[in-house]
Amino acid sequence: MLSGARVGHAGTLDPAATGVLVICVGKATKISSFLMEGEKEYVGTGRLGLTTDTQDADGEVLREHPVDVEAEDVRRAAAAFVGEIEQIPPMYSAVKVGGQKLYRLARKGREIERPARRATVHAFEIGRVALPEFDFVLRCSKGTYVRTILHDLGEALGCGGHLARLARERQGSFSRRDAVSWESLLDDRAAEIVRAAGVAPHQALEFLTALEVPRNMDEPLRVGVQWPDESAGPHRIPVRLVKGGDRTVGVGRVTDDGVRVVYAFPVSRGGFGRGRRR
Repeated sequence: MLSGARVGHAGTLDPAATGVLVICVGKATKISSFLMEGEKEYVGTGRLGLTTDTQDADGEVLREHPVDVEAEDVRRAAAAFVGEIEQIPPMYSAVKVGGQKLYRLARKGREIERPARRATVHAFEIGRVALPEFDFVLRCSKGTYVRTILHDLGEALGCGGHLARLARERQGSFSRRDAVSWESLLDDRAAEIVRAAGVAPHQALEFLTALEVPRNMDEPLRVGVQWPDESAGPHRIPVRLVKGGDRTVGVGRVTDDGVRVVYAFPVSRGGFGRGRRR
């Protein structure tokens, strides 16, 4: 389809999940780690009363309990997950502990202690409730295990639960309505379709907070260059470096010493990725 082009992705989906998967082609593979910083939006269905070993519908049922709750109980419990939370990664995940991927241990029937990880849930809205099932919309940071949230929600309600269905609607500035379908990738015109739908790397990063490069830095940016800036924002958060108010020239990261350049766009942006602006 894109013969000879380097291809990567910016965040995987669980096997049973559907929706947006951001694909990076050519030079865009160099910014895949920054694209993962984008907020993710999911729609899905949770099911109460059943706990599974994978925390979703693909797993084996571990426990079954009667569902003695009301719709308002579900909404109230969901509200408690909004904000910064800590999660224990599920055993069926690609997280490494002690150099080993958890899912490989899980497949051998082993369960080990896992350190908690922080995640941020921006919104967890409960829609249709037809117990034991309910629909939801969830917006969250990278590294959030949605199925773990559904599992933990079930535990909070005292009846257990799991993720029954999940679709990623948006990641950063990429939405499902603008995505190329899998069927299109199998079309004879797939390469043409992909190129027409492509977004240039500097456009793909527009979801990051913009930070103006100091005016006295006229030379092209280089990785490692830094400057003091007390108003740049939270530490470790990537920022989009711009000149002239809107021209993206790189990506920086806020540190104790100010802003440090972690990626600089080439002076010339030739090649694949000069697609339409969305």
